[in-house]
Amino acid sequence: MISRFKLIRIVSKVHGFIYYISRGRTGTQLKGKHFLLLTTVGRKSGKERSVPLAAIPYGGKYILVASFGGSPVDPAWLINIRHNPGVRIRLGQVVQKAEACIVETSDTIYDDLWDKAVATYEGFDIYKKTTSRRIPIVVINPL
Repeated sequence: MISRFKLIRIVSKVHGFIYYISRGRTGTQLKGKHFLLLTTVGRKSGKERSVPLAAIPYGGKYILVASFGGSPVDPAWLINIRHNPGVRIRLGQVVQKAEACIVETSDTIYDDLWDKAVATYEGFDIYKKTTSRRIPIVVINPL
């Protein structure tokens, strides 16, 4: 039987491929949620890695939740950002360079950002309850 996290990886790869190959014309919304395509640089490989993520508008920025479906480990894209906060995002057909800032659960702004994320997608709270890991939030600031 396939694990939930392996299934998340497979669905994410298919979604990302569709988003990428359509040049942002398909895959930008799912069940009313907006998605961006985040591209980071692999910390070991140095290769670009892209992943579609729910994008929660936050002023002129975006909130990304590093939940990985409640996995006990951080998603690879978060680990890459810890090593290099310079990222690229695709929002629909627009590609921009951006800077990523990790907000940890101990940061004063975390609870407000978490509440905003959960108001957009209640599943984040379910993921939080299924893991002992503290789920960081990433704020993406387009440049």
